[in-house]
Amino acid sequence: MPDPGRLRIASPEVLAAAATTGHPDGVLLTLAADDLPAPAATPPDFVLVLDRLQDPGNLGTLLRTALAAGVEQVWLAEGADPMQPKVLRASSGAALALPIERMAATDLPGRLAAARERGMQLVAAVVPEAAVAAQPYWELDWGRPTALLLGNEGAGLAPELAELADRRVTIPHSPAVESLNVAAAAALLLLERPRQAHGRPGA
Repeated sequence: MPDPGRLRIASPEVLAAAATTGHPDGVLLTLAADDLPAPAATPPDFVLVLDRLQDPGNLGTLLRTALAAGVEQVWLAEGADPMQPKVLRASSGAALALPIERMAATDLPGRLAAARERGMQLVAAVVPEAAVAAQPYWELDWGRPTALLLGNEGAGLAPELAELADRRVTIPHSPAVESLNVAAAAALLLLERPRQAHGRPGA
């Protein structure tokens, strides 16, 4: 039960001024940064790594899918602010439930190299026609400690990050489109881990 002392009734004018939507639904939450989830002391088994993702809607959708897939930490190399209103709305609150670490793009390679030293496989998602060896995403053993690397909407994954990856996966699809939206592709990739853990229906 929420502490009644922390509940406040606001006038429609105050609510309209504080909310970022055109038609707020009547409830607002304020949350201190210290109350957001912090990374666990133990190394994570499943990390989502986003390289300079720009679109807030994409980021919010990705965070919602990451939470559903059991991702334990999200590492953001610059890009959209995960606490901006559009991200929070698109994530349906998932941005407030996931440990998220935002860092300079120059800091990410070192973090990934250290994760690989701890035994985590670094998995880069690439387009089907990429000139590197890649396997269909369902052939990868997602049960291992895994960091999934996804790139920027326009430029894709930075070359220095792609070089760190020891696994590359792709989503086979019709050549009628050059690539999939990053949030749509991430849904297939991230949810393959729990699918493998639970097995196929009837198996």
